[in-house]
Amino acid sequence: MNLMFIVYSNAADDEMVEIVHRWAGGYTKFVGVHGEGEGEPHLGTHIWPGVNNCLMVAVEKKQEEEITREVKDLREKFTGVAIRIFTMGLKQMI
Repeated sequence: MNLMFIVYSNAADDEMVEIVHRWAGGYTKFVGVHGEGEGEPHLGTHIWPGVNNCLMVAVEKKQEEEITREVKDLREKFTGVAIRIFTMGLKQMI
């Protein structure tokens, strides 16, 4: 089992939640997440007003593959909108 952290612009929130819900069912969502990456900073300020959301999802390998595939498709639809997936092994879930 793996743990996926999907960080994305809140502009893609509805689509992202739909993808994760379709393949994993449950998730934990963090809203108003600030950060900087390759594009413009999302700091929630008057100078850098954008914010991100983050979904934390526990998945099996097949679910991870399907979510990743659909997120790649979504990145093509939302060109210029940063969407990143970070995946790590999940040792235990209680």
